Amino acid sequence: MNFQLHKAASLPDAIALSRRLAPDVRYIAGGTDLIIQLRRGVKSFGNLIDLSGLKSLRQIAETAEGYRIGALCTHKDIDLHSGLLRDYPALGQAARVVGGHQVRNAGTIGGNLANASPAADVAVALLGLDAVIVAAGEGGSRHIAIADFFTGPGQSLLAPGELIEAVLLPKPAPGESCCFLKAGRRKAMEIAVVSVALRLRLDNADAIADIRIALGAVGPRPLRALGTEAMLLGRKPDAALIAKAAVAIQADCTPRSDVRASAEYRRELVGGMLLRALQHCLKAETPHA
Repeated sequence: MNFQLHKAASLPDAIALSRRLAPDVRYIAGGTDLIIQLRRGVKSFGNLIDLSGLKSLRQIAETAEGYRIGALCTHKDIDLHSGLLRDYPALGQAARVVGGHQVRNAGTIGGNLANASPAADVAVALLGLDAVIVAAGEGGSRHIAIADFFTGPGQSLLAPGELIEAVLLPKPAPGESCCFLKAGRRKAMEIAVVSVALRLRLDNADAIADIRIALGAVGPRPLRALGTEAMLLGRKPDAALIAKAAVAIQADCTPRSDVRASAEYRRELVGGMLLRALQHCLKAETPHA
C-alpha cells in the first residue's frame, strides 16, 4: 500500500486536485472501506484526496422539502440526529448496524454510497426512502435519483472526478412508516447476508397507497423489488396477501452463493424478512377511523 495523500482545502480544491492527478486518484473520507481494499490489494491508487477537512460537507439541515445530509456525515451523526430518527426510522436502524463503534464514528454516508457495495446498509435504507444524491464535479452539481445511481458491484453513475456532496431526503407523507432489517451471521460488525428496507403508506380504505421495497446482498447492487411492489400497491395487506408477497419477492432478486450464505438460503431469507418488515410497518401505521 503506497500512495501520496493530498488534503483538500475546499470542495472546488478537491475537484481541481482530482483533475490534476487523474487518473491515478481517489477521494477518501472516513476510509473504512477504501483502506481495507488498498491493504488487500483489491484496489491501488497513487494519490488519495482527503476530504475530511471540508466542514461544509458535514452538516445535516432540515429544508422545506425534507432533509439535506452532507456526504461527510458519519453513521454516528445520523444515529444521533433526532429529526432524522423521527422522520426516517429506517435510516437510523441501518446506520446503527454498520460495523462497530469505530466504523460508525469514522465511516461516512458519502463513502457508503460511493463504495457501491450490494450489501451496503445505509445505501439500501436510502434506496427505500427515494433519496437523491448530489454529485459535484467540474461542471458543477447535479442530482441523481438513488434508484439510478448504482450500476453494478462497486460501480455507480459518478463520473471521473465527481464526488458525492450531499444526500437529499424527501419529507415523509402523513401516515407513512418505514423500517430496515438486516440478517448476518452475527448481530454486530458483520456484512449483511440479506437486508430489507421497507416504506409504505395506507390510504383511507387501508389499502397500500405507496410502497418501496429495497433489498441488499441479493443482487449485483442494492435493488428495488419492483414486481412485489406492483403486486401490493392498491391492495389491502391482509395475511394472505402478505404471505404471497413473501414468496413473490424471491423472483425480484438474483442472489449468489458466497462464504456467508448460499443463493438458496438468501432467497428463502428475503421472503421471511419482507414478511417481518410488512408486519412491523403495518403495526406502526395509525389506524383509520
